[in-house]
Amino acid sequence: MRHTSLLFILLVISLYGFAQQREIDSIETLLANHKEADTIKLKLLDGLASGYTDIDPKKGLEYADLQLALATVLDQKSSISKAYINKANNHLTMNQDSLALNCFQKAYDIDVSINDADGQGVILYGMAWVYQNRGDYHKAIELYQKSHAIFESLDAYIKMATVQNSIGISQMYLTDYQHALENYLKALKIYEINGMAESVEAATVLGNIGLIYNRMGKNLELGIQYHERALKIYRTNGNKYNEANTLSNMANAYDNLKQPQKAIELQQQAYTLFEEVGSKRGMANALTNTGIAYTSIDYNKTIEYLERTMPIYEEINDKHGQTIVLQYLGEALLNLPVTKTSLSEAEEYLKQGIKTAKETGYLQAESDINSLLAELYLKKNDFKNAYNYKIMAVKLQDSIMSQENLEQITRLEEQYKYEKKEAEIRAEHEKEQALAQSEIIKQKLIKTLFFVGGGLLILSGSIWLFMYKRKRDALEKQHEAEYKATVAETELKALRAQMNPHFIFNSLNSIGDYISKNDTNKAKTYLSKFAKIMRQTLEHSNEKEIPLDADLELLEDYMQMENQRLGNKFTYTIEIDEQIDKENTLVPPMILQPFVENSIWHGISKKEGTGHINIKIKKENDMLQCTVDDNGAGITPNADTSELKKSLGQNITRKRIDIINKNKQANGNVTIRNKPDGQGVLVEVRLPLETAF
Repeated sequence: MRHTSLLFILLVISLYGFAQQREIDSIETLLANHKEADTIKLKLLDGLASGYTDIDPKKGLEYADLQLALATVLDQKSSISKAYINKANNHLTMNQDSLALNCFQKAYDIDVSINDADGQGVILYGMAWVYQNRGDYHKAIELYQKSHAIFESLDAYIKMATVQNSIGISQMYLTDYQHALENYLKALKIYEINGMAESVEAATVLGNIGLIYNRMGKNLELGIQYHERALKIYRTNGNKYNEANTLSNMANAYDNLKQPQKAIELQQQAYTLFEEVGSKRGMANALTNTGIAYTSIDYNKTIEYLERTMPIYEEINDKHGQTIVLQYLGEALLNLPVTKTSLSEAEEYLKQGIKTAKETGYLQAESDINSLLAELYLKKNDFKNAYNYKIMAVKLQDSIMSQENLEQITRLEEQYKYEKKEAEIRAEHEKEQALAQSEIIKQKLIKTLFFVGGGLLILSGSIWLFMYKRKRDALEKQHEAEYKATVAETELKALRAQMNPHFIFNSLNSIGDYISKNDTNKAKTYLSKFAKIMRQTLEHSNEKEIPLDADLELLEDYMQMENQRLGNKFTYTIEIDEQIDKENTLVPPMILQPFVENSIWHGISKKEGTGHINIKIKKENDMLQCTVDDNGAGITPNADTSELKKSLGQNITRKRIDIINKNKQANGNVTIRNKPDGQGVLVEVRLPLETAF
């Protein structure tokens, strides 16, 4: 009798993200060269404390302690909270749930005191995971849902996906496969939309979809394919913890395919990786699954492995693991030569297994154990109890795998596949129609040849025209689809490039330095401007066009911030034609920002003395002409004159204008040139004039 093996559920351990080994090495190098005890060092410690979570949690704890000590000295409450979260996540990897829960609670109290909603969501997620580890899935789902509600209110889609994956895990353990798969597919869709199809986060979801097939015992080969996709991503990212999880899950699938030796080999690989990262629960689970694989070979080996793991599960209070061990100890004893003692021990194990299965809501295990008890009572010739336990097992199994649930799972899978491949399906359908139509015409042609030979030329011409029209229409549809894809890609890149990552990083460092120097007035002013820019950018992120006055206000805030950071290195003016109604004129958000940024950092910052930027907006017939005129260093003759064009922001701006031209059949353009006197650069941006009313 085969059962579902102990499965490793894949989670995203930290909502702050995973760091790859090469990134960690780079951060450690930066830390070794950074001697000041300031906010920069604090960020480096944070990156290492979170980055080592899956690779070396003991080392991660060391960095988290250093992070906590420095954050306490600098009196930065948000950083203290992050340090506790990092400590908690590293404790979780080492299965120290009580210590993790204690750290999460400390972090949560801090984030409540400073009204940090995002931090509260992260911590609730971590707490939920602790309860999930303990087998309290209903409590875990309750906390996950609170976390999800916070991230939804903040439009934090990636974190929402992480929580949806985790909710699906608890639902899977509760044998609610329908809702589990629904949450997995929602999470996977978010990752794919956001260009994260090959990320570690997406891999966790792929692995969990594979587990659905493992648990159902259907399409196991397809489940292995999902695991292999996940395994490839984990190895690419150096994520040993989840690589071990995936190897163990693949082993379980091979065991269910009656390939126990392959399963044992993979479990041994998983055990080695868990040992490397110091995961006690992972090592115990790998041993348990090895014992389960031996049920096809040697039940004495099964008992040997399971008896080693039971004390570990009791120590870490893992009732789910206890349930699995009790189930398979009972099965092993039933399949060895029957004695009065062995039957008594098996009965004790199985009844205790039903108790823990009910406590955790693990219906599949409860059903399997009831079947084993029915078998046990048959061996004891107690037919009444054997019948009652078998009836209970059948009822539980029916509730788990009802036809309604199976149909829902199929529907959800097909819905996801359709949404993802909608364009391909439509194209394939049109191709089939074209082929069918061609076949019909061909048959008609053959018949016509027999009866109307003289009409062959006319018919051939008609067919040629028909097929030419279909080909032309197909090409037009293809070009339209490619154009729409370009529009979507460019708009997405424009949104991501609106706030230059270097600008954000430098701004945060400037704020931190002001604070460390106790220059609170400058820090408050700078932080206020920075927060305003970020808020306005997010507000405008979904708008194709915004009022000119709103865009110029955002641009002016940006210049004031950069000017403060450069020590009042430049002045600026903004001149607007009297014919232009600022509130009624519409422009693409932050269309001039990349050129102003270039003037500041490639022109004025390299100039001796104070510089000046003049921005002019005027109307020319049906076009809006915008100029950015600086008196900076200009483009030197021996420099690469295409350097400005290589700017990511400027390239995206050109693409945006190309798309505007095509949509509105306009003639907008961008020109960049040195001024005649060689002192500065003049940028001209021409846009079609658009008004709100």
